[in-house]
Amino acid sequence: MDKLILDDGRVAIVSFVKKDDSTAEYLRFINRLIDEKTNILADKKFNLKQEEEWKKMQIENQKKRIGYTLVARISGKIAGTSGANLGKFKEKGNASLGIAIAKEFRGIGLGEALLRLNIRKARKIYNPKNMVLTVFSTNKIAHNLYSKVGFREFARFPKWIKHRGKYCDMIYMKL
Repeated sequence: MDKLILDDGRVAIVSFVKKDDSTAEYLRFINRLIDEKTNILADKKFNLKQEEEWKKMQIENQKKRIGYTLVARISGKIAGTSGANLGKFKEKGNASLGIAIAKEFRGIGLGEALLRLNIRKARKIYNPKNMVLTVFSTNKIAHNLYSKVGFREFARFPKWIKHRGKYCDMIYMKL
């Protein structure tokens, strides 16, 4: 378990997904992001069975040492998640990262602190040759954060993602 001190003085407690975590809580977290039409790939709400499968897969990936998800909680509530997954086959020396922060916990330094923690954990657990992530071109705040942390754009897929009714570029960034 890790503790992150945030800009507003609150503390986020971070742990890996665990079997005894509430699947319903994870479901509420992801479905709120989908309702908000935030900058994530999922565009349809998940049901409890799908979320149970997701949680089971996260735990299996952790056991196999091919991926993990970190969960940040503030006052016991899921505030954000960030994970890493190894590539497959000849890409297994590389890790792809992701992050999502609940609306009410944005702007307090959680995204940066959680992403930096994720990078440290990925280096320690996997020692990847490369770490990559993607960001919608319309998500300027995330793009700026990733640049601040050290990620640099290396590829752009023009008009790749349909987000809020319009196509935008998908940007690939490498640390």
